[in-house]
Amino acid sequence: MNQIRNLAISETGFVFDPSSGNTFVMNETALRILRALQADEATESIILDILEEYDVEQEQLKRDFADFRIQLNELGIAI
Repeated sequence: MNQIRNLAISETGFVFDPSSGNTFVMNETALRILRALQADEATESIILDILEEYDVEQEQLKRDFADFRIQLNELGIAI
């Protein structure tokens, strides 16, 4: 599995995994989370940051965040 720190991320949402050659396109929120994970920010810190900017219930965001981590894992990206 490839480490999240190795990913190349563009401002437009294009993500490249140089280890596998795979590419992905992510939305603004996913990019924000991905960059925060690359910077080793704590999960709670990431969630609080997103809660401040978006109109979303905390429990829903926690579920979405967990789902996103699962999706990254399924793509072979280790966090």
